[in-house]
Amino acid sequence: MKTGQEKDTPLPFRTLVIITLDCVRPDFLGCYGADLVRTPNIDLLASKGLVFEQAITQAPNTWVSHAGLFTGLYPPEHGLRSPYDRLHPDLPVLPTLLADYGFKSAAFPGNDLVGSRAGFQQGFDLFFEEYQMVVSPATNPETVNANNRNPWKDVLPAADRWLSQTNDPVFLWLHYLDTHHLPDCDIPEYFRFSRDPLWQFYEGKISYADERCVGAIISLLRRHGRYDDSLFVILSDHGETLLPGQPPFHNSDLDEAVLRVPLILSCEKIPWLGQRISQQVRTIDLVPTLLKLLELHASGEQKTSSESPESFSGHLLPLPHPDLKADINKTGREFAYAENESLGLACLRSPEWKFKASQTEEILFYLPADPQEKNNVIDLHPAIAEDLRSEMAKIRCASPRYGRLAADRDEQETQRVLRSLGYIE
Repeated sequence: MKTGQEKDTPLPFRTLVIITLDCVRPDFLGCYGADLVRTPNIDLLASKGLVFEQAITQAPNTWVSHAGLFTGLYPPEHGLRSPYDRLHPDLPVLPTLLADYGFKSAAFPGNDLVGSRAGFQQGFDLFFEEYQMVVSPATNPETVNANNRNPWKDVLPAADRWLSQTNDPVFLWLHYLDTHHLPDCDIPEYFRFSRDPLWQFYEGKISYADERCVGAIISLLRRHGRYDDSLFVILSDHGETLLPGQPPFHNSDLDEAVLRVPLILSCEKIPWLGQRISQQVRTIDLVPTLLKLLELHASGEQKTSSESPESFSGHLLPLPHPDLKADINKTGREFAYAENESLGLACLRSPEWKFKASQTEEILFYLPADPQEKNNVIDLHPAIAEDLRSEMAKIRCASPRYGRLAADRDEQETQRVLRSLGYIE
């Protein structure tokens, strides 16, 4: 901490923008090698920033993955493991931790599965929930094929109004839901394309999100004079399983198509210049990394976060920064845990191996030779399986930091929302 007589070091960013694009796989973005999907705005940010090629999410569903993203904790520790849970009010979350550095925070969740009834409003100065019932034109409004969502056309004007009211450092979280596997998609004819007719215009939805979401947010920040000192974090909550002749799905197995997500960090003030990071990382690594970046630049009038690096399941991302190298060999950093508790599934992934366990079987894959996860080699490598089983057990047996709470909605309402999103029949 500085004495006050030293020259203040400016923050590395005064605007933090986290955009979670629902269900988007990295291999469907131009900066990850996609040829048929047009994502010029995301690709532009990637060309100036860092692209993580092996980023792993901690769950194949929106609520658990976002809980890990904002707490830096694995599901057994943050306690939100199903759509019937909520975050504990005493649990430190990213907007609360950023407030230590003078940040105001605003959130724009896509729907109420990551809304206030699940505890996600904690720490935000604005939590925008103007949910509307969205019904497919071909669907009877009395059926379950409807969902309360924050319409994107209302989100951007609300963010514009909020930004006009503050000159403080700000954190914006924008959750774009229209890339989810919903048949009632409202996109222009030009974007209605996909290589499989049952994929619900998956590629077109992503191109439209690049223009309507990422491009529009860039323009918004330019209008408010914030673009040059913004740190953009572009990622997905989870990926998507895409099989020929089948609709998209994700809330099932813990395969690579679901757990690998795009992760891009970009900031005009930080000369990352399109570097690519091949090392495996987790989405839970984001919180401790952001706090460390701010701590390194904290001035005499700012306090550091009350949370130490040991407070998180996540570790520091391997950024090109001289003061962020010491964490790279920290115990546990080489593993990425994920779970789908409602189905009794869990896995532990190393850069080479993936150990998966259900209530009835255990599977081991050697990913370099078997990226499609076709060959179970557990009988050939029992020692490796035992090591991964032991490490996974340590994570799974952890208790929630502040207990496990029920969501502020009844079971029938939760099931209606889950049906509307295709999570249950």
